[in-house]
Amino acid sequence: MRRLTIILAMGLCLAASAQELKKSVTWENFRAHPAPLPIAGELQSVRSSLDGTSFWSIGVETMDRDYADFEQFRSYVGETGVGYARLQSGWAKTEKKKGKYDFAWLDAHVDGIIGEGLHPWMCLCYGNPLYSKHGHDLNAKLFPEGPIMEAWVRYVKAIVKRYKGKVTLWEVWNEPDGRQNLDSYALYANLFVRTAKAIREVDPEAKIAAFGSCSPDREYIRQALELIDKAGGIPLIDYITYHAYWTVPERIIPAVRQLRADVDRYNPSIGLLMGEAGCAGQLEYGHAMANIEWDEYKQAKWDLRQAATHFGIGIPYSFFTMVDLNYGWMLQSFGLIRMNGQKEPVYLRPKFYAVQHVTAFFTPEMKASEKVSVTLETPAVYNSFGLEKDGEAVGCVLWLCGDRPTRSLERRLMDIRLEGITMKDPVYVDLLTGYVHELRITPRYHNREDGSTAFSDFPLWDSPVAIIERSACSFIK
Repeated sequence: MRRLTIILAMGLCLAASAQELKKSVTWENFRAHPAPLPIAGELQSVRSSLDGTSFWSIGVETMDRDYADFEQFRSYVGETGVGYARLQSGWAKTEKKKGKYDFAWLDAHVDGIIGEGLHPWMCLCYGNPLYSKHGHDLNAKLFPEGPIMEAWVRYVKAIVKRYKGKVTLWEVWNEPDGRQNLDSYALYANLFVRTAKAIREVDPEAKIAAFGSCSPDREYIRQALELIDKAGGIPLIDYITYHAYWTVPERIIPAVRQLRADVDRYNPSIGLLMGEAGCAGQLEYGHAMANIEWDEYKQAKWDLRQAATHFGIGIPYSFFTMVDLNYGWMLQSFGLIRMNGQKEPVYLRPKFYAVQHVTAFFTPEMKASEKVSVTLETPAVYNSFGLEKDGEAVGCVLWLCGDRPTRSLERRLMDIRLEGITMKDPVYVDLLTGYVHELRITPRYHNREDGSTAFSDFPLWDSPVAIIERSACSFIK
């Protein structure tokens, strides 16, 4: 009996050690190379909460095809601090016998996400082999009217009824403009209208998002919107979602502004949501931004830059994705958590901590502001936007850009000027490392001139940093 007890105890110890996460060498290297300023403290991460609002969402997709195991990473989801989580509905996984719906697997995910303090939102997408060969995976063909459409509408009504009150935002399809659907404007317009009407029939209060588009020129949205309008479907749209896989994140800004103008022609009250974007942690030979030598240094910077870019133009953002996804033919590396081939966590990537810093810093009280502008006295390509909290200007966010992120840990010392604000007691926040630094080094550092604030030898790199009043930034010493 004693021997059995020892064996069982050893087994429990092995199981516990198997679950212990490894250290991220890349993250330790980031932290070992802070900006050349005294460290005052660091951002304090926040847990996700169902109370209040949030600008941020996390991707918990592809579990409809079992590319990830929710229970393996569930406990980490709430640690991100985001307010929402995007799921995919999984018609083929739910209806394996005609007319019989088994939602048990999806119940665990919806209820689990809510239990971690996030609001789930659901993407309704992909077909069911019971009814056609249109496909039940990424780039599945859109289906026309007929038996499959009728079965789809029945399924939509069933799932909306199931999660009414738990899921309040429904997205109609994922990347309908991908590959073989490039010119499927009429098919998508009809599918959207049929689906949206079914949603509203069951839940009149539900919010509905259209598209989940992946086309960088947004032509697909323009063409399909015209057909949706002719079908009387514009009033069914609350949001339009798009995906933002641009190798240089800031270059998406003109396209998004053009999309906003296009949508305004139909209804200016329709919101825009960035529904999916992320960067690989290594060179990938498939999926978005493939065949580029990404690594975890560049990944963390890219995700931060894309997120900050969207905060600056006021469009809510969803990080792709919570964990690496095992597609069978490849283990994708877009996750906040690096996974192994058995869908188990290995370590938290720098991207995970970057998301925590984003949610800790860009709180619901914080807004991008045009009251504050930034000028670099040294020639460089950069992006910036002002910050206001509770309506008062408190600082700005800025970073070097113009090309893809690098793996360099070096900062460039530059002279900058903030117009529209005279800083009183500023600190420097590195949104990647999470360090909060003192700016009061020499009198040269913040000279107030004509209602502006100037900084000399200010450290900048190709990742977002912030200058903010100490009183407006929550951090631990």
